[in-house]
Amino acid sequence: PLKAVLGKSIISVNDFMNIQRGDIIKLNSKVDDEIAVYVGNLYKFTALPGSASGSYAVKISTIIKGEE
Repeated sequence: PLKAVLGKSIISVNDFMNIQRGDIIKLNSKVDDEIAVYVGNLYKFTALPGSASGSYAVKISTIIKGEE
C-alpha cells in the first residue's frame, strides 16, 4: 500500500467522538509543505500534494535512499 501523510494532529477523544462532516482538523503542516510518502511502512519519497484528472495526487520531489 502507498500512503501520503498530509500532516498530523492531536485531538481529544471527545472531539473525535463528536466529529461531523464539515469539521476542520488543524494539521501540523502548511499547505505548501512537502509531504511524506510511504510504501508499506517504509518512508520512500517526499512529494507535493495536488490533483490529476480530477483526482487527488502527489508529485514526487525526492526519493529517500535507505535500507530495503
